[in-house]
Amino acid sequence: MGRDLAQRAAAQRNGGNGNGQGNGGGEQDEGARTLGSQIKLMLPEYQAAMPKGREATQLVRDAITCLRTVRKLDQCEPTSLLGALMTCAQLDLRPGVLGHAWPLPFWDNRSRSYKAQLVIGYQGYIELGHRSGKLKDLSANIAYWEDREFDFWEDEHGPHLIHRPAIDGLRERMRSFYSAARLVNGGFQVTIPVSLAAMEAHRDQYAPRDRNGKITGPWVDNFGAMGRKTMVLRNFRLLPKSAEMAIAMEADDGVRVDLDPHANAAEVTEHRTVAGAIEYVDEPAVEAPEAGTGSGAPSAEDPPPWPEAAQPGSGRTPEGGSK
Repeated sequence: MGRDLAQRAAAQRNGGNGNGQGNGGGEQDEGARTLGSQIKLMLPEYQAAMPKGREATQLVRDAITCLRTVRKLDQCEPTSLLGALMTCAQLDLRPGVLGHAWPLPFWDNRSRSYKAQLVIGYQGYIELGHRSGKLKDLSANIAYWEDREFDFWEDEHGPHLIHRPAIDGLRERMRSFYSAARLVNGGFQVTIPVSLAAMEAHRDQYAPRDRNGKITGPWVDNFGAMGRKTMVLRNFRLLPKSAEMAIAMEADDGVRVDLDPHANAAEVTEHRTVAGAIEYVDEPAVEAPEAGTGSGAPSAEDPPPWPEAAQPGSGRTPEGGSK
């Protein structure tokens, strides 16, 4: 089925209707060659991939917006973009919206073409964690030197974290990154905080670089968001996971090569180390999700769910009050 869909997409790109016949020329023929037209034609397949009760029309609208706003996305090999959107449909993540996920173009030297690689944002992972039914709270946070207090330690009772963000004033100087989770069974898990210097070293080791050795991609203008994502992924590896959470981790930062709406996204996604030029576009800002979306995930600027203290057996609730 995936091959049939790929062939249909290629036929649309070449001005056909997928059945070996042309579309009649003129503006309609030109429109059928556009990625936007191909995305709209995939609506039934996206609908088949989405969870019951969800509508693929929103996904298509989001994707069309991405085409208009993400530089060079409209130059990508069509199947790669349609595949990235298929994974979004299966995971019920909105592309380019709420910090969930982005299809980003990169230059593939092997095929000498742009391909769309799906990059899942930290808020997409938080959304999946909330949906799993296994986590009561999940957050990705940055502590700043301007904050009132920040401390972390471990003892025989487990991890302890105190983070009291600044009430007012600018928070400009990043200090540490961490992710905290509270399980439905009452358990608490927090990553060991990573300093700004250590996160910069992580970026320097793993971020893609162009042919001149310069770091490129989402780490360039969205360092804070990528740092949060790094910590969420470290937490995810130790947390109880739903099937969706596990699939997202496998499909992230990859290129989907099959458009079957019933295929396992993790199994039909390729991860490549691309030699030479890699040209990502800048990841859209994720610090201001749309209001009133009902996603249930905290925004990037919300205080962490444990602003005062979160300690097993400490006699305090995660909100800092007394039991």
